[in-house]
Amino acid sequence: MNRDFETIIVEKLEVGVALIRFNRPHQYNALNSLLLSELAQILKQLEEDDQINAVVITGSEKAFAAGADIAEMDGIGAEGMRNLCDKSRGWNAISLFSKPVIGAVSGLALGGGFELALQCDILLAAKGAKFALPEVNLGVIPGAGGTQRVARLIGKSLAMEMVLNARPMLAEEAFQRGIVSRVIIPEQLESEAIGLAKEIAGRAPLAVRAGKACVNKAIDTTLEEGLEFEQQSFFPLFDSDDAKELMSAFLNKPKKQT
Repeated sequence: MNRDFETIIVEKLEVGVALIRFNRPHQYNALNSLLLSELAQILKQLEEDDQINAVVITGSEKAFAAGADIAEMDGIGAEGMRNLCDKSRGWNAISLFSKPVIGAVSGLALGGGFELALQCDILLAAKGAKFALPEVNLGVIPGAGGTQRVARLIGKSLAMEMVLNARPMLAEEAFQRGIVSRVIIPEQLESEAIGLAKEIAGRAPLAVRAGKACVNKAIDTTLEEGLEFEQQSFFPLFDSDDAKELMSAFLNKPKKQT
């Protein structure tokens, strides 16, 4: 695995887990084209690595990512921005990754940083972490899925407040709204995320990937189409070695003495 990156740090942990850490501390992990390119590159490598079954993505204590790098966008115009986004494959690399991704957010997750976090399959947040889509303050809107993903999660009215008026949301409210699944003290955030990733990585990988694909389908399509997709994903798993071994082990485990 190529670990020679400038803007991210990659660690391959035990039990099938890789940790990706954004590493632009002086810029609060602002997302420039190099970081996004390196994120896409490492996720491609991890997609092809059969030893990795789950990924944790995190930043620093101060910031998961404080938005896109404004210095790259200033004065480039519509066509220039379109070209920049086309080259920055990392904007949708998380959403295209087939293995489970756990996001661990501490500090700021603003603009593009929030948009990347929303692509994670499970999102954990440190107490006091701040989420926002403040692009309107710069005369633009979220352009990496923020308007669509946040509206699906929290509904139209609150999404409008976040997009039209840059309304922030702290981790505790994000938990109540279903954006994050746990709020954790900052000192334990990374270890909790890694522990969860290890648990998932230890499960039947085909079932985990199928389950991820089905839940994502539920968000992206109608109930009828989602049910059909679930059925198509469900039946083939019964031919997998994991299903045969785990069901046999379940049936043959020793009975508890009463």
